[in-house]
Amino acid sequence: MRSKRERGVIIFSILLLVLAACGGGATEETSEPVEEVVVETLDSPAVTTAKAIKTGVGVTEEPCPEAVGAVPTGANPSQGCIYLGLLNDYTGPYAAVAPALEVGQRAFWLYVNSTGGIGGYSVAITEGQDTAYNPQKHLEGYNAIRNDVAALAMSIGTPQTVFILDELDADNMVTAPMSWYSGWSYKSVDRGLVVEFGSAYCADGMNAVDWAADNSPVPVKRIGIIAYQGDYGGDWAAGVRAAAATNGWEIGWEYIPPVTEFDVAQAAGLLITDPVDAYFPALSPSLMAQVMGGAAQAGVTPLAMLAAPSYNDAFVQEGFALKGLFESGLVYNLAFVDPFEADTPGHAAMRATMASFTDSASTFLVAGWSSQYHLKGVLEAAVKGGDISRAGIRRAAAAVNVSSDGMMPTRELGQNRADADSSIGKPDGSIPSGVQSLASRYVGKTAAAYDWNAGPCS
Repeated sequence: MRSKRERGVIIFSILLLVLAACGGGATEETSEPVEEVVVETLDSPAVTTAKAIKTGVGVTEEPCPEAVGAVPTGANPSQGCIYLGLLNDYTGPYAAVAPALEVGQRAFWLYVNSTGGIGGYSVAITEGQDTAYNPQKHLEGYNAIRNDVAALAMSIGTPQTVFILDELDADNMVTAPMSWYSGWSYKSVDRGLVVEFGSAYCADGMNAVDWAADNSPVPVKRIGIIAYQGDYGGDWAAGVRAAAATNGWEIGWEYIPPVTEFDVAQAAGLLITDPVDAYFPALSPSLMAQVMGGAAQAGVTPLAMLAAPSYNDAFVQEGFALKGLFESGLVYNLAFVDPFEADTPGHAAMRATMASFTDSASTFLVAGWSSQYHLKGVLEAAVKGGDISRAGIRRAAAAVNVSSDGMMPTRELGQNRADADSSIGKPDGSIPSGVQSLASRYVGKTAAAYDWNAGPCS
């Protein structure tokens, strides 16, 4: 619920608009009319000069549906509707965890709608499109909804989102990504279409090495990198290489094939036949478990520092064969946001809302929920700028300060600079999220010294 102060500010703002529309108090007459010049920069969500709101595709005066499938929207029947599209992976490598991302996103907008919506509108995510984590299917999914939505709540995967950037550009279609490629922070790459959030894979790779250098339970001098080729694994690997150089570590080998050519036996074989003190994987959870399990069968269990998408809380649930290994103290994971149990207003709102959806505390739920905060800030700025057409939403996304109720640092979109703080955790099945938080907003020496204004890491 809004505080008395917030309600007062809203009422006062409405009164100001009414006064402006009606001419506002008495003024001395002048011989020549004076035209007020208003400059709308949209450099902050606090800016507001609009007296009317322009709308466009995906915005209706009719209310949002009460539910999409079995999920309630929490929409106000007296408000219009802003529709968001969803490009998700239901049958590809992230099929086991991607539905949790969607639950988090839908729960977020349920919360927003139940607390007033966006500028007199409720928000609804349409039925998700299955991309199977395949660029061509990603485009097909986008084509199926491009004429029905104002923006995208999610576009999963970096190569997949890059593949449709030309189409997004032509449509002025802004999206929240479900990837943390460092390029999303730079207009030379994202063209002002991708509403980025969280630390970049590259920064997480740096922080993984620097944190391990200071906190590893075993000595580390020689390391390996296992990742997918492309902007996920490539970005992560670039960060690992940079921090390895900072710490004087040797990179013994790298296995970074295209995702379609990834060979579990080859990856596990490297760990077995060419031993390293630690390795740094950027994979899907299913392949992560297979690689780690394959090496463990041969008695090889080096320190493992996992990129966020490599980990799943199912790894530490009772009955999982590798539970003991994941909880051995030799496995850690990096993420852009603290786990489900963290003490922030955003986490508290998420937990309260999620209680009506699920009893899970998966980190993928947290990722889904937090991914929508900056898109919310963009929509709020577009409303205050008087234009929630696609072009207006894109203009708002170009330069706006956005926050997330403490879940992530306040961020200036369009800053041409990636964020570099990581959450570091340890798998722990005794905690609902499966992650014991060890460090929040950690920035190691490599990321702190890196020139983030120079552009993407890969």
